[in-house]
Amino acid sequence: MRVEYTPIYRPNLGLAPWAVMLDGILQSDRPNHDYPAFDIEAVGDNQFTISLAVPGFSPEQLLIETENNVLTVKGEKPQDAGKRRFLHQGIVSRNFERRFNLAEHTEVCGAHYRDGLLTVSLVKRVPEAMKPRRIEIDNVGQVLNPAPAQASLPIA
Repeated sequence: MRVEYTPIYRPNLGLAPWAVMLDGILQSDRPNHDYPAFDIEAVGDNQFTISLAVPGFSPEQLLIETENNVLTVKGEKPQDAGKRRFLHQGIVSRNFERRFNLAEHTEVCGAHYRDGLLTVSLVKRVPEAMKPRRIEIDNVGQVLNPAPAQASLPIA
């Protein structure tokens, strides 16, 4: 079992660290767990891209879906029916399905395909109510009393 501790496991990159590690462990037992090759890049404080090397695939043969904080990228090529006879085949271009576990509030905001690279753009948008906020300290030394409870009305 091989576990890598790279910057991708940091929580501020928008990917849930425990889920990524678990996904990596589970995928290491599967054949072709490293296909297609991919990069994850922080392009801003809350913006990220995942670039997948998908040589030989056209945009029409690629599918990107999100469901329950899981980004799934699939590539499906039609069967070649044995028309081609390779003497050496070093460019891998087989069907694939790659999953990425996304942290809460991380959403896909677009995808771009160019020169055999599929780039998926992500943004982490934390709601204002969930962001940390600073509480000012009163230096008078008195604790403010909370608003008095409303008197209950008698039941008639």
